[in-house]
Amino acid sequence: MKYIIPIIILSLVLLSCSKEDEEKTDTTTALEGTWKTACYTESDNTSTIKTPTFAGNVLTITNERHSDTSCATDYRLREESHTFSIGDEGKFLITLGTTKRTPQSSLAVTAYNSASKCSANDWELNTVKDCTEADNNQGNSVYCFYQLSGNTLYVKCDSSTQPTSVDTSDASNTFTKQ
Repeated sequence: MKYIIPIIILSLVLLSCSKEDEEKTDTTTALEGTWKTACYTESDNTSTIKTPTFAGNVLTITNERHSDTSCATDYRLREESHTFSIGDEGKFLITLGTTKRTPQSSLAVTAYNSASKCSANDWELNTVKDCTEADNNQGNSVYCFYQLSGNTLYVKCDSSTQPTSVDTSDASNTFTKQ
């Protein structure tokens, strides 16, 4: 009989901790997985597909650029790996990590070499280069706000201030769960 009250108190403490952990996990789990934009046209009449993958606290982003408006002709590939942390509801923080670039067309090779992209002028077709150091962004913070609607993720990010809303009509920041 004398152990019943401590057991009840211990049970309540464990249950309340468990519920808090579940709530934190639910937010992370909501973003967990691979998301993808539809093919969308950029202002220079190229097209892009972005594919972020959230796993644990790691965010990898594949950014495919195409030289046409229908995502049919490869131009270049950018692959990024960052860390992220979930904040208050709808907010997350990205800490920039590594960036790799691969020119996938002769046009991209020429443009990269002419511009000394990533401080290099020896670019070759379909050859990856680590551009982390040249981009000089590693460790910088990016503030993001997200909104979920079923299997659709809307994201707004900014490098200087925390966004508080998203534009759900912006195709470049509208992702579908894969």
